[in-house]
Amino acid sequence: MTIDKQKLHKLLWAEAASYRTDCADWKHNTELLQEFLGEKTVEEVALELLAENQALIGGMTRIMRTTHLGDPAFSIACEVVGELGHVTATAGGAR
Repeated sequence: MTIDKQKLHKLLWAEAASYRTDCADWKHNTELLQEFLGEKTVEEVALELLAENQALIGGMTRIMRTTHLGDPAFSIACEVVGELGHVTATAGGAR
């Protein structure tokens, strides 16, 4: 999946913030988000991003298994997998 995650992030926050404040820009922000997503729904994009995170976790896990404990790459991999696992677990629990 190729999606500009930074732009998606900005659009989601703009839409959510304008909705919560009952802002007049809410409809406009929602239209911008829908235009950006095209045929996909927010849910479909979220599931694709979760799958991408799972693939990254899998790759980092493979790196950790083949790297010695004292190697600096091992500690970096552990840190990254921990952060990705937290994000995935949090999003997965919100279903």
